[in-house]
Amino acid sequence: MQTIRISTVLVVLTVLLAGCSGGGVTDGAPSTDSTETDADDTEANADDTETDASATGSDDLSLSAADENLRAAGSFTTQWSYTVQDVDGSTIRFNNTYEVDLDAERSREVYATSGPEAATDYEIFVADGASYTRYGSGADAFYQTSDQAPSVFDSATGRAAGFYNYLEEDAEFVGTETYDGVTVSRYDYSDADAWQTYNQGATSTMFGGDEEVTITDFSISVLVDGNGVARLTTWTLTGETADGDPASVEWSYSITDIGSTSVEDPAWLDEAQ
Repeated sequence: MQTIRISTVLVVLTVLLAGCSGGGVTDGAPSTDSTETDADDTEANADDTETDASATGSDDLSLSAADENLRAAGSFTTQWSYTVQDVDGSTIRFNNTYEVDLDAERSREVYATSGPEAATDYEIFVADGASYTRYGSGADAFYQTSDQAPSVFDSATGRAAGFYNYLEEDAEFVGTETYDGVTVSRYDYSDADAWQTYNQGATSTMFGGDEEVTITDFSISVLVDGNGVARLTTWTLTGETADGDPASVEWSYSITDIGSTSVEDPAWLDEAQ
């Protein structure tokens, strides 16, 4: 195991956990400042019919061409979820879905939370150079509109950024399987001792309290298609308190419908306008 690299992975994941479990809209919050690069800025020779791709089954995990191939495909959907079962037995869930059509310069993001610390849900629709945000639902819904650069590539793919490059040399090739109609290579990594060593002091905060939690399992799995795109990334962290009470965190991030995602107008668009 490359302890220096994997320790960085663990620190990155610790930051993600701390940001997401704070009870408010975190790095998925709406922003009118766009620093994303337009899809036309990148030229790729990749086949944009992603469903025809097949995994190579290589022992070496490489995701260096992932962004290039996603841009070349023109559209995709990402889905991120994060679930915490804290030391008190409560369950908190965060879900974020992003539909992106780079060619049409349209996107739709839906963010929802549930549990005792649930934050305000929101939905963002971007089209024709404008951004429309809907907060809440039903009679409590309210809207915000603003000018917005149309490309949201970095926002849509940012949930999994930060640790792939460190994971590439540590994860082990397991075999091939099918995901979203595509043959993918599976890479796994597991080391509970590494998490416990490098994250002492942060572990109890992740599980929603001050009680010390001993980590019993930490594992990461990545499913990679033939174009080097991580179609599904999951990691699971489980532990228990000194009294034997269980606690866990589950995180997943998927990229689907590559090259076939279309973004429709939301039903509330007229009201927002």
